[in-house]
Amino acid sequence: MAKILVVEDDRSTRELLTETLKSAGFSVGSAEDGVAALERLRTGSYDLMLLDVWMPRMNGLDVLAARAAD
Repeated sequence: MAKILVVEDDRSTRELLTETLKSAGFSVGSAEDGVAALERLRTGSYDLMLLDVWMPRMNGLDVLAARAAD
């Protein structure tokens, strides 16, 4: 089963995406911003990340740059 990390600062959107993906059979984790996403990535592995581009503290593009630097 594929594991997906949903990274979205809007709670309603994050919950909708998470529940939709779970009902489709995926294992889903979520994070409210880029900082939380990087922490989730340090403690677990995911096959796919769905990243919001505009988020507080750290946006989606910065998350990608941080992961590329690892």
